[in-house]
Amino acid sequence: MSAKSPISLLNFFVFNSTYGNREGEESKKIIFYYPDKTDLDTRIKNIGLCEAIIKFSDTFATQSPCEVLHTKKTRQLFLQAEKNFWMVMSLSIPFQQKLRDGQLYPDYYAEEVQDHVFQALLKALYKMFRLIMGTFKHNLEHGGIEYLKQKLEIFYLRYLPKIKFHQVDLLDVFQGIQFLPLEKYPFLKIQCFISLTEATFSQIKYTAFLYNDQLVWSGLNQEDMQVLYRFLICHLIPSFLESELQLGAFSPSRPTSFSSGQHFGRFMTGPTTITDGANIDKVPKIYINKDSSEEYSLLVYRALSATICLLVDSKYQLNLEFFKKLDQFLGPNLTSLASEISEQYSKTVGLTSSTDQQIKYHYMYFNRLNLAEKSTIHIDARKTGHMSFPPEIIKLLADINFDLSRLTDAGEIIGKTVADCWVIGKLSEQREFYVVLQQKNANIINVSDELKRLNAINFQNIFLVD
Repeated sequence: MSAKSPISLLNFFVFNSTYGNREGEESKKIIFYYPDKTDLDTRIKNIGLCEAIIKFSDTFATQSPCEVLHTKKTRQLFLQAEKNFWMVMSLSIPFQQKLRDGQLYPDYYAEEVQDHVFQALLKALYKMFRLIMGTFKHNLEHGGIEYLKQKLEIFYLRYLPKIKFHQVDLLDVFQGIQFLPLEKYPFLKIQCFISLTEATFSQIKYTAFLYNDQLVWSGLNQEDMQVLYRFLICHLIPSFLESELQLGAFSPSRPTSFSSGQHFGRFMTGPTTITDGANIDKVPKIYINKDSSEEYSLLVYRALSATICLLVDSKYQLNLEFFKKLDQFLGPNLTSLASEISEQYSKTVGLTSSTDQQIKYHYMYFNRLNLAEKSTIHIDARKTGHMSFPPEIIKLLADINFDLSRLTDAGEIIGKTVADCWVIGKLSEQREFYVVLQQKNANIINVSDELKRLNAINFQNIFLVD
């Protein structure tokens, strides 16, 4: 018996059926195709098949368009990202070679590719492109079809190879935001600091403040902040920290100590140093508001573990003098704030760690109203890159989530695995709560008591567990 193959990406493409309607011009429908080494005949054949599937499903669909196609060996997901523009992602079904009657046969595990999980990933792939490059419509109006094709290639040829499809799970459905709870006084200080920053530099239109990859405050709407947050914590901040490690220990932007009035601030996007102005022209642009695709320059500044994101009007021409003034203002203030937050954060983490040592469960929480998420299930995965829980448990949580999503107001699902592991999912007033309880010989009464205890410790009776 061989090892089970992982879920992998077979192809990913974008097409528009309104292009290339004449015979022999079918290739004009192809806007983007991955892998880029795929021959043209295969591309045309796959897109033609998808067009036929979409048209066929339209005869039965009442509201939603074609979303997914199941075959024995593959799973194909569809998304109409914008009018006439379709995105298609094809995945391989995991299989294992098993011996039957003296011969090896592949045994496929179709249930491991969960439709709603990878549909959420496909939507996220579009939203991330829209944030970094703008909508398809915006690119067409700006530079035409060839310009759009170029933007798609630049983005997806770099982005797709980095995705670990076999590790996609319920957090990719949530696409949530981790918030940092602060006491009233430090939170008000941060608000005052942000207000003063925006008043001092009128070019800044929106601001967001993070500490240790957790959001403290944002002036953006929820949908835009949701995508920007994923970009920051999954791509920009890790890349910056990795480059810092390669260069050696982090050094402040001034050679003297903070105690003498200097600071530890540095631009993550913008000039490498504030003396020569290098990389000013490489400040990334982002697009918010999906209807109007408003363009902004994304300036990200970090001091210690605090990060501030500034969205500057793209019409403003960035120059070295602007960055110098911004550095002089942000550096000392952000360094001071980061030091204050660090004291409270250390106390909170220490208290949580001592409490977690006494409990026997792990949980995931998601609030649909403010997109807040929290997971103790993924702590090891974030540190080591490997999930400490069996894949079967992670997939079961996603299955429970799908069942709960079909409910309107409230509901609860409780299950028990063959390994004496209790898995609970609860929906209450737009809040979702999932618990994995590893306790042998526990019964439903014990599980109910543990849920009440967990609720009292971590969520202050957000959920009314009967």
